[in-house]
Formats: sequence, structure tokens, C-alpha cells
Amino acid sequence: MPSFQHEATVREKNQMTIPRAVAERHGIAPGQRLVIVEGKADDEFTVRVLPRTYAGALAGVYGRTTEENVRYVRREREDWD
Repeated sequence: MPSFQHEATVREKNQMTIPRAVAERHGIAPGQRLVIVEGKADDEFTVRVLPRTYAGALAGVYGRTTEENVRYVRREREDWD
């Protein structure tokens, strides 16, 4: 994926505006939550977009079908005893 560099200015209250091209490319809208990951260097950090919802984030982890999911849950419950 190509790397693009954009410039933003930090205002008095540590706020900055995300450039429109970046916001549009990544689907960032007002109210969207972001996470800032500090880098190894003092002048380095990465901004990541948090998903609006986690629904479906674990789809397929416990099985691809409803039957596989049910089998997994039943085996887990058996281990509780």
C-alpha cells in the first residue's frame, strides 16, 4: 500500500483537523473514535481508526456454521464440570 504524507497543525487545546483526503479515504466521520499508538522514537506515533462496531469481528473463529459454533460451545460447557 502506498504511503502518503499529510500535514496538520496542532491548535491551542491539542486539537488537530484530519485532512479531508485522509478522512474520506479511511471513512472517518465526526464522532469517529481513533486510537493513538506511540512509536519507539519521541517524535513518532500512529493513528488508527477504531471500528464503529465489533459485530462480526469474531465471525468464523469458533466455526463457520451455526452447527460448528453450537458444537464448540457444548464442548466448552462440558469442560466446566
